[in-house]
Parts: sequence; C-alpha cells; structure tokens
Amino acid sequence: MSDYTAIAAVSDTLRYVLRQNITLTSDPQLTGIEVYLLSPREMKDAGNQGISVWLYKVSRMAEMLNEPPQRKVANQLIRTPLPVLLYYLVTPITGDPVSKHKLLGKVLQVLHDNCILRGSTLQDSLSGTSEQLRVNLEALSLEELSLVWDALNDPYQLSVTYLVQLVKIDSDLEPVSSPLVVEKEDNYTQILSES
Repeated sequence: MSDYTAIAAVSDTLRYVLRQNITLTSDPQLTGIEVYLLSPREMKDAGNQGISVWLYKVSRMAEMLNEPPQRKVANQLIRTPLPVLLYYLVTPITGDPVSKHKLLGKVLQVLHDNCILRGSTLQDSLSGTSEQLRVNLEALSLEELSLVWDALNDPYQLSVTYLVQLVKIDSDLEPVSSPLVVEKEDNYTQILSES
C-alpha cells in the first residue's frame, strides 16, 4: 500500500536505478554523469549537465477505478486506492551531440533491463512493500513530443518518454464499516407440472 508520497518515491526509484547503472559504473565515459528530477529548462538554467528525468504528466487508470474494496478486518473495508499512471520525459543534457546519443542509449538500455521495479530497488515510501512498477518506453509521435516541449517553452531536444504504471495512492479516509453476513436464508418452492 502507498500513501500520497508514492509519486515522489517512484521518481526517486527511477533516479536510483539510473544512478546505479550510469553514474556509479566504472565506465570512464559515464563518470560524473548525474541524474536530476528537474525539467531540461531548469537544468540548463542552473548550468547542470546530465540526465533530466522530468515528470510531465499524471493521469488516472480509469479501468482500475472499479476494483472492489478490500477487507481490512472482518467488519471494515479499505477504500479503493487511486490508480495513477506517471509519464516521464528523459533528456540527456550535454554540450556534445555524441555524448547525448551515448547517454540516451545507456538510459534506453538500463530502463529496458529494469522494466519491472520491485523489492530492494524501490525507494522511500515504497521501500519494503510488495509494490511492483512497470516502466515502458512510450512511442510518442514527433508531434506529441513537440507539444511537451512547447509546454516547456523550449525548442525540441533529443528525448524519450516513459510510462510508469501502476502507482496506487491510498485513501486517507477511515475504513468503511461493513458488517459481515451472519445469517443466510433460503426460500424456494417446488414447481409441479400439471398433468
């Protein structure tokens, strides 16, 4: 189960996975590359170089909204959590085009190899839970990507988008009282055919 900090925990988990496989590797070409949870514009304004992992969209997963509530104890039902989908724009920010291509290739490799995040990989409030996250490369058209960059008021840069699912945000409301069925009554009659 996840509380309202689940979104931040997912972002931190993505940064952790990328740092473990890029920043902290022994590859001299990747030494010193940092992963930021900032937009590309914020990174450039701060003079940072590295990888921008920017959460640009959150939506609910409508088909999961009708999940039945779970029983906490015999006479209480836990309210159904809000299932959300998280969309990230991943952009290498460097001055050298070849370095951008290498960084983007490494990001693709790492997130392909780690497309299911669970167990000890999960960070912050997701740590120690049984949650499982799927990380999927989104095939956005150039037009759709351009809309994201328009929202940033920045010219388009080499980037990819990822969808992380399924993040559940638990309700903060108290469980609902729901008495158990303790008595069952069967009524039936036999229908006789007329001869």
